[in-house]
Amino acid sequence: MTPWNSSYVFGHDNVSGWGGRYFFTYFNQLGDRSTSLVAFEVAVFAIIFLVSIVTNIAIATCVFRYPDMKTVTNNFVLNLAAADLLFAFSIPAVAYSRVTPFWVLGDVACKLIPYTQFVSGIVLLWTLTLISMDRYRCIVVPPYRSKITTKQASLYSGLTWVLTSAIFIPVPLWFRQQETEDGGFICTMIFPKSEAINYALCFIIPVLMIACLMPMIVLVYNYHRIFKKILSTKNTWATSCVMVSSDKKEIRRQSEVSMSDIFAPWPRKFSNSQMSTTGRHGSLSHHEELRLHKHIRVVRVLFLNVIVVLIMWLPITLVMLLIFLDGRRPTEDRNFFLRSYHFIASLVIAFLNTVVNPLLYGVLSDNFRSCLMKLCCNSDDHQENTKIIRENATFTPSSCRNFGSYKTAIKQSSINSVSENPNDVV
Repeated sequence: MTPWNSSYVFGHDNVSGWGGRYFFTYFNQLGDRSTSLVAFEVAVFAIIFLVSIVTNIAIATCVFRYPDMKTVTNNFVLNLAAADLLFAFSIPAVAYSRVTPFWVLGDVACKLIPYTQFVSGIVLLWTLTLISMDRYRCIVVPPYRSKITTKQASLYSGLTWVLTSAIFIPVPLWFRQQETEDGGFICTMIFPKSEAINYALCFIIPVLMIACLMPMIVLVYNYHRIFKKILSTKNTWATSCVMVSSDKKEIRRQSEVSMSDIFAPWPRKFSNSQMSTTGRHGSLSHHEELRLHKHIRVVRVLFLNVIVVLIMWLPITLVMLLIFLDGRRPTEDRNFFLRSYHFIASLVIAFLNTVVNPLLYGVLSDNFRSCLMKLCCNSDDHQENTKIIRENATFTPSSCRNFGSYKTAIKQSSINSVSENPNDVV
């Protein structure tokens, strides 16, 4: 006998024409559940919700409050914070649905919660993609400058919301309350029944391709090219990073870029003691070396960004595909393999991304970190705030011309290609 699946319930659909069939419960789970397990789930949701709200509001406040923070990339980061906040606002409803076996929040909530999750999640992915495209142009494509302004960045951010909201209009139409044979309600997605058109396939495939897989592919491609460019420039830096000691022996300086420096989560500390006691032979100037260390921080954030996006959004993408495949069984086949906790676990991982995003773009960014410290200290000294932000601002190729000459014009072009743009967040 097939074991009972607490995540599929039988009901009669009189709207879409399916009649009697089994429906996936998504947010709810029937049957007896341990109190400790329910309490643990609620605690996890509560922590993610509180941290996400606080951190994303702090990031948004930094961009709105300080004029020097209103750059192209930070405009995209502001859009990320907005998407994270909208996504996080659905956490309390999801947490409450894990406490009750049936859906009790009503039909409107059943339509709006999945819709806002779809929209905010895809806006988040495409905003990260826009950031990667802008950085790709700044670092890889000559003349190594962003071609968009802050107003254009705001326009592109708005377009992502408009287009995504339009694409996912079917979600609130197909998500609805469904009464079960036990008299309760669940919130589930029911595609219209048609002999000519497979609405489920027409929805799932474009969503997976356009909204999920495509931005992930663009992310990987852009950051792969960025890594390749910076790692190829590594040799240019390294050949000039030769220090001549007092006994005329050449040794490598600490400023040479290594793979561990690029991919380590936290920066390596560099010592200037040797620089002050030994002579230089064809080495980089002090400001050029500062730029080099900033390049390492840029690549570190980019690398962590790609890893986080892939890890945290692939599970929910795969689970949604599996729900579609599992739900295609005929009514008499009850060998369902998916459970509601599979969907909830993948959703929790996606929720965690709303916490990791502000940490990546806030804690690891000198400018955002300085702004957050000022907010915590409740300082209103605008001149001091601006001074700190400008001190942390990155060097541009034009500003570095006054700090020293490069070895050759080719080397200058190669180094400038990986210099941090004023519009960069880190």
